[in-house]
Amino acid sequence: MSLSRQQLTLLGIFALFLGPVLLVMLMRSSWWQYQPSGMQNNGHLVQPPVSLGLGQTQGIDTKWLILHVLEQPCDQECIDYITALRQIHRAAGRNSDHLAIVLLSATEAEPALRATLEAIYPQFNFVVDSENTLLDTLASINTAITAEPADIVTYILDPMRNVVLAYLTSTSPADIHKDLKRLLKWSDQEGNS
Repeated sequence: MSLSRQQLTLLGIFALFLGPVLLVMLMRSSWWQYQPSGMQNNGHLVQPPVSLGLGQTQGIDTKWLILHVLEQPCDQECIDYITALRQIHRAAGRNSDHLAIVLLSATEAEPALRATLEAIYPQFNFVVDSENTLLDTLASINTAITAEPADIVTYILDPMRNVVLAYLTSTSPADIHKDLKRLLKWSDQEGNS
């Protein structure tokens, strides 16, 4: 029993239109259990996100934040790292309006250091946590993530001031930029839907 050319054409048309429908039904069914092989982010995901209690500061109140704990004294390696954070802000392009960089410290930055950092990038936001409430919260996050809590000094916070991602000192600013780019793209899509 052979099929005629017309019957083969008819079967081809059915397959063309029913194939995608059947594929979608299969993907939504319990038979298809897709699990990604690994996480895509370069930082440590803070699960559940922890609210930092960072008050609404003028100019950064509705923005994503890159928060960096400023070491004092800040040597040349520290200054170079902070300079690379500036590059992340610049590389954000049209999303740079939705992003701010906060340098957090327990005490006021030394005048010479602050002048150096402001010369590098006037858009840095300096926050002093004299009561250590913010730093203590970050320390508890760090302890939950790694055995070496002092190795985490950079964080990404969402506009609601939740710590979303934490980064080891060994993480390159380029990797932070990749994660931030993904987050900003995702939040932009959420805002447009």
